[in-house]
Amino acid sequence: FGPLIRLWTLRFESKRSYFKECARKLHNFLHLSKTLAERHQLLQSYFGCGQLFPSLIQVAGEANEIDEQLLSATGVQHLGPPCCLLTSFCVFFILGMDVECIQEIQRVLPELDYERLMAVVEHLTSVVGVTKKEDLAFVEKDDFQHHLTPIQSRKLIQAFRQRELADGHTSWISQFEIPWELEPDRFIVRTVVAAMQEHCPNPNRAACVEIAKMIMSKYPLTFADTTEEGEQLGTGYYSLVNKLKTRVEHVNRNNVTARIRTPRSLTETSDSTTTTKAVRCKVDSYGCFNWQPRCLPEGEISDSLEDRRKNMAAIFHSVGPRAVDKPDVDQSMSLTFIYQRHMINTCPPPSVSDTEDQWPFLFTKRGVCAHFKTLTGIDICDRVGEALQTKGKRIIYFFQRQTQNRDMQSLLQDIEGDTTTMQQTQTSIAVVLLLMKHFLEKEDSIFILVDETATKSSIEKDWTLPATPRLIMLGNTFLSAKKWIVSIDVKVAYILVEHLSFADALSVFFACFYVFNIEYQEPACATLELIQRFFVRINPGDGTKCTAKTGTSRKTGEMVKRKTTVINNRVSSFLRHLTEFEWRNLD
Repeated sequence: FGPLIRLWTLRFESKRSYFKECARKLHNFLHLSKTLAERHQLLQSYFGCGQLFPSLIQVAGEANEIDEQLLSATGVQHLGPPCCLLTSFCVFFILGMDVECIQEIQRVLPELDYERLMAVVEHLTSVVGVTKKEDLAFVEKDDFQHHLTPIQSRKLIQAFRQRELADGHTSWISQFEIPWELEPDRFIVRTVVAAMQEHCPNPNRAACVEIAKMIMSKYPLTFADTTEEGEQLGTGYYSLVNKLKTRVEHVNRNNVTARIRTPRSLTETSDSTTTTKAVRCKVDSYGCFNWQPRCLPEGEISDSLEDRRKNMAAIFHSVGPRAVDKPDVDQSMSLTFIYQRHMINTCPPPSVSDTEDQWPFLFTKRGVCAHFKTLTGIDICDRVGEALQTKGKRIIYFFQRQTQNRDMQSLLQDIEGDTTTMQQTQTSIAVVLLLMKHFLEKEDSIFILVDETATKSSIEKDWTLPATPRLIMLGNTFLSAKKWIVSIDVKVAYILVEHLSFADALSVFFACFYVFNIEYQEPACATLELIQRFFVRINPGDGTKCTAKTGTSRKTGEMVKRKTTVINNRVSSFLRHLTEFEWRNLD
């Protein structure tokens, strides 16, 4: 008969156990086979549908090819399979258990197969009587005696009780009242923290966030993080949360007992270990509202877009980059925006050389800035140019009155002593250099200084260009540079003509991060985020453009762990100090 492993029937018994359990608990003896078949198929539909709603972010393999259904004249956004969604709700309705209960069990015990999961759910519903997520806190170990191993039972019960304990710790927030009448704005942080500690000795950051939301919603003009244009910085309450949490830690600095926290729940740790990061994640679409367009332009199909791409490539090879100013090229670049995004967003992403071969006009100043405007809704050249003229002068005035750094003072003296026509360009360059010195970031993390006679081939041959974008300055010094080149992915990508200003060069350099889905390099993340939030005024409520977990310490030069935050603390502090300085010097 051969090996016994070929004859065993345990897997059949395992499959049959689900039907026996259903038949025993349903107490239905009319058309039993039909009932069991319906139950089984609903269960299979539930496990086969995946998420109830599709992810908002492109995932690996989703944009490798242009979907014909997506790229059709009548294409609409995908909202998920209605049949799977309906059957999933039917399963929850038949089981009589809340959706969150099933999701909670799956998070704690992801190793359960669908037969055992359904057996546990059926048992909790029909025998134990669990219907809501709150009922899970009252489940005992004996309730899982015949369905789970002892270790699995203990994991599940511990997770249920820890979640119930965590929910109890934060229940005071809904009844918390801000003591507005006690102190003015200057002392509101101390007063609020003292009132919070009457309910919880050591409020966590989540509690501080909720309290900060309450404060900002009451007096947004006083406490919200805003720019001078009235635009909200990130969530608007980031600096207030930091003040509250810092005050909590300061008050509890000698109280060891109050600083002890309960261990993290199993659900949180299991999420971080079981989920895999997609190739296309939230950082790629950060700050963009048209990152992955879904509908084709009116009257266009995928074949017509490909014809436009080939036509533009032929024009570029025959005429050169100056043809980008032609109306038909400009119109074709606008109509093929969806085609460009589908190629750039593919997984794995294409190289810069491949992208340049397919879309040569995208590697011109006009092409990349127009793409950035469609992507983010911002005319980056106008915004950066205006910001360097107005806000740049304010930053220089701030450093002239505040800084004691010798390098910064020497740089300020160089631009003060220059009265040539290049003063505006030098002032714009000095603004970025001053910010980098203030944030203790090295100049080569953004700029590369080469000889003014250097060419594209000599730069790629003699210099080791990094993978992240760099702004190459052609001149004897950074301030005397008159020509600019932008490099991406260890090769020269943009050669800017002489009549373009430094503001145009900075615009092209900064637009590359968003057009080509590139994260900020960690050595220059503070300066780049300040340009993003203060100059370009891109202020998303969440997420970040630099997700590096490690970085170089600005003080010791050693590699250290880096904490990812929504708003860089140094950027937030600088903007606050700049605002306070201008308020003190209104006269």
